[in-house]
Amino acid sequence: MAKQETKYVMAVKDYENTLKMVTGGSKVMPREASVYSDLFSDVVTTCSTFDGLKKFIKKSKFAKKDCAHYWEGLMTLDYTLVIVDYKSGDENFVENSCDNELIIFISAVR
Repeated sequence: MAKQETKYVMAVKDYENTLKMVTGGSKVMPREASVYSDLFSDVVTTCSTFDGLKKFIKKSKFAKKDCAHYWEGLMTLDYTLVIVDYKSGDENFVENSCDNELIIFISAVR
């Protein structure tokens, strides 16, 4: 299957420290550290404050009524919302690479 570029929405707990741990290999994850370096190399936008949530929702192409409360809840738990562009031949790759503790897969944006 050809690699297709897709945008993914994820929530990352304690964004800066998590990226250091995951890309550096100090945290055991479902995939190798190099995979996470590639995944987070092309971040489109991030949102960690309620003030930026409206703009983030527009970039994600979701309806505000469908995601605002859930995403606000994640932000109160110290998660940063992230949209990344990633090319992968496996459409479930990003979903399977998240551990649901530090990195939560939310959805693909097509």
